Amino acid sequence: MKRAILSIIIMGLLCGLASAKDAKIGIIVSARILEEYPEAQDAQKILSDEIREWERQAQQMQNGLAEMEDELSQQAMMFYSEEKKAQKQEAYQQKFMEFRKFQASIEEKAFQRNQELFQPINQKIQKIIDKISTDEGY
Repeated sequence: MKRAILSIIIMGLLCGLASAKDAKIGIIVSARILEEYPEAQDAQKILSDEIREWERQAQQMQNGLAEMEDELSQQAMMFYSEEKKAQKQEAYQQKFMEFRKFQASIEEKAFQRNQELFQPINQKIQKIIDKISTDEGY
């Protein structure tokens, strides 16, 4: 029984190898396509510019938080009433949460924007690959 199964497996492999010798295989270097394709370069520049702007906004928010933190830690806080101190601390916490939310959204925005920009390019590339594959028997 074991020999029969082993014989079937070996024959299947040999048949597969016989048909594989006629198969043509193509290699696609997608990194090179994206580096050299003008539309991909344009899309990458747009994405990089948008990410740079989001990072600039995050840095502005972080600078504002640092200023608020300095104010909270200065001796001037000694002269504030407890109510005013609580208001300042609450405002800081709110700004901090906004900053964290914005930071978290940057990655998601970048991913979505990448999909929007590169999806049409990927579709064009796939059509070209399909055409070459069909025309040349790959």
